[in-house]
Amino acid sequence: MATVRIVTDSGVALPPDFIREHRIEVIPHRIRIGSAIYAEDDSFSVEELLEKYRALDRSDVTMLPTVLAADINTILDTYQEVGKETEQIVSIHMSGELSPMWQQARNAAEMMRGRYTIRVMDGLSAAYGQGVLVRLAAEAAADGATVHEIARVLNGAIPHLYASIFSESLHFLERGTQVSASQSMLGTMLGIKAMLMMEEGHIIPLEKVQTREEVVEKLVEFVTEFASIEKLGVMEQAYGDAENDLVERLAESLPELDIERFAYPPSLAAHLGGNVLGVMVYEGTY
Repeated sequence: MATVRIVTDSGVALPPDFIREHRIEVIPHRIRIGSAIYAEDDSFSVEELLEKYRALDRSDVTMLPTVLAADINTILDTYQEVGKETEQIVSIHMSGELSPMWQQARNAAEMMRGRYTIRVMDGLSAAYGQGVLVRLAAEAAADGATVHEIARVLNGAIPHLYASIFSESLHFLERGTQVSASQSMLGTMLGIKAMLMMEEGHIIPLEKVQTREEVVEKLVEFVTEFASIEKLGVMEQAYGDAENDLVERLAESLPELDIERFAYPPSLAAHLGGNVLGVMVYEGTY
């Protein structure tokens, strides 16, 4: 049995079977939409987030969904429950630029200093990328690695995670001043899709395209520029056939690679909106 237990948050994209097998604890974010707050659990979907947001005054940027950390007592309770089995915990979280969970977990870990050894890691990623880190940590723990050995594995892996994402919901990028309100309105009218990259945990807009064919082409170019890829995930929300076209193109270019499709969580949709297609790459540490 592993002497280190892994904790993460609901920003992660992982198969439920893997979570159960490795007994990973998942702390749910809270998401505020207007004046209401929802737990990011199995009963709250991206579709529900978008539906509730559409019912609000969407011209008001303050109405955009906001990702909140779990209450600190929830995190403390999670650590204490895990602590009944082991004093060694690695807690891996969604990018601190996208969610306050990492900071809240650090606060909780500091309150428990002296009782447990808790290493809180900012994954500088989300969804599939965060899932790659949790998988690496859980597998290392199963092999008997210590907290500090797992932290070294993760610190080595984080710089090798990359993401390229296209979103049609430019309005969701206004809050972070990534685009202006006028750019958002014009982009929506013209059917423009924003190409986004994740850099050091930030979502950065790079360029804009107008057709889904261009989106697929850009994503294929992005992936095939890597000399070596260990893991590849394709994220999709309401993009229909474009996702299948992307997967087919990638499978032709990288026939030896297992391409994993994943649904991205509401906590990432709060930043991207709906109508999203993207890829996340882990090139491995060789």
